[in-house]
Amino acid sequence: MKTLREALRSEELTLTAELSLDPRSGPEAVIEQAKTLAEVADAVQIPDHRHSLPHLSNIAVAALLLQNGIDPVVQMNCRDRNRVALQSDIVGARALGACNLLLLRGANFPEGHRPKTTGVFDVSAIGLIAAAATIREGDAFPGTEPADSPGLYIGTVATAFNPAEGWTPEKLTSKADAGAQFIQLQPCHDLELLEAYVTKIVDSKLTWRFQLLASLAVFPSADAAREFRKARPDSIIPSELVQRIEGADDQAAEGIAIAAEQLQAIARMPGISGVTLVTPAEPDLVPAAVRAAGLRT
Repeated sequence: MKTLREALRSEELTLTAELSLDPRSGPEAVIEQAKTLAEVADAVQIPDHRHSLPHLSNIAVAALLLQNGIDPVVQMNCRDRNRVALQSDIVGARALGACNLLLLRGANFPEGHRPKTTGVFDVSAIGLIAAAATIREGDAFPGTEPADSPGLYIGTVATAFNPAEGWTPEKLTSKADAGAQFIQLQPCHDLELLEAYVTKIVDSKLTWRFQLLASLAVFPSADAAREFRKARPDSIIPSELVQRIEGADDQAAEGIAIAAEQLQAIARMPGISGVTLVTPAEPDLVPAAVRAAGLRT
C-alpha cells in the first residue's frame, strides 16, 4: 500500500480525496466510495463531522480503509472532543496503523443547529498539533506505539488569501514549530490568488519545513457550486467559474473539465506538493477529473 508520506516525498504531484459522510453512510457504502476515490488518490481523507452531523466515527472508518489497502488521513477537530478524548483518539488511530492526521480547530456549529450542541474547544488547533507531536516523539503515552508503526504524520490546515505586500506567514510558522509536517489549504479555484499566497510561503522558505497541499472541488452543476460555497464559506469559488458551468450544455462535464484544467495548472505551480479533491456529488467525478487532467491512467 502506497502511503501519503511516501507520495509527498516523491516528485509526482500527490493526490488525496475526501470522503463524503453522513448519518446514513454504512460501512459497505463507505468502502465502495473509498475504493472509487483510491483509483486515483494516494490517500483518502476522513472528515470529522464536517457538516455538523454524526456519522461513523473517523477511527472506525480508518480501520475499514486500512482493511481494504487504502491509506487514510484522519481529520480531527477541536470542536467535538476535549483534550483527553482527542489524545486517546490519536493513540488509537496510531495503534490501528492510521498514522496520517489532519488536525484543525473545526467550524462553529451553524446558527439554529438542532439538537442544540455546544462546541468544546478545550484545546486550540496549534495546541492539538503540539500534543500530537509530543505523542509522535514518544514523550507521551510511551509504550503505545506498535513496533512496525511508521510514526505519526501530522498535518493541519490554512486559508489561502491574497497577501498584502510585506505579509509574513507567522501563524504557519507557529504551526510548523508545533510539529506540523504538511499543510492543506481550503478549496480555492482562484489560481492567481492561490499562486500569490503560495509564492509568499515559498519566499519564506516554509516549504522546506512542510509539504503544502492545495484543494479543489469537482462540481456537477452550478447549483452544487453555489451550495458548496454556502456550506464552506472559507472556500474561494469565483462567480465566473459558476457561470461557466451554468452556461454549459452538460454541466457535470464542464465541472470535470474545469477541475482538470486547474489540476494541470497547480501541478506546474512551484511550492505545491499535492492536491486534495472533494465533490458534493457522486465520487466518480473525482477520478474523471484526475484522468481528464492526465495525472493518472
